[in-house]
Amino acid sequence: MKAVANFFLQAKHWQIFLLLFALPTIADIAAVGFIPPTIRSWRDIGQGGFVYLGLLVLDTICFLAWLWAMGSFLNSIQNPALKLKPWFFRLALIYPPAYGFVFFAVFLSPGLGPVPERVILPLHLFAMFCMFYVLYFVAKSLVMINKGKEVVFGDYAKSLILLCLHPIGVWLIQPRINQLYAEIRNAQRQHRATTE
Repeated sequence: MKAVANFFLQAKHWQIFLLLFALPTIADIAAVGFIPPTIRSWRDIGQGGFVYLGLLVLDTICFLAWLWAMGSFLNSIQNPALKLKPWFFRLALIYPPAYGFVFFAVFLSPGLGPVPERVILPLHLFAMFCMFYVLYFVAKSLVMINKGKEVVFGDYAKSLILLCLHPIGVWLIQPRINQLYAEIRNAQRQHRATTE
């Protein structure tokens, strides 16, 4: 896990842009003709659809790994008095992909039949809330580190919007993450050199 975090914390903005936006967009365009307009069960998806779903899962994992790496790193270097509670951040990272897997595996199984909206809607809304919470956690943590104090919504709204619009926001957020990560690594190296 540390290697994954290091990759996302050291990666340049253009690398993150390619990984999280350019490559998935190309895959989406390439898969347009392979997915049927209505999907009622797994049998309707077809081979091209499975390839597309695999790419979609990979893209989602990469996006969540980027957010996890940033959120975990920022929270680890935060002033202890200002730290946000990480337990819901972790849950919010796990729930949306788990929900997506359950949705496709269970709700699209041929023998189950249509699932009522009253079952799907709360699960879907909670997945959306979890994604928004992860973005909030990263944005607020980043701004609190920059300011060194507790912040209000107006202070981190810009960072939150940039994360919501990550194809644009990555160009502004990632360089600050790179800078903070380099500062921490340099401080750790200097500390090790003085203690040896």
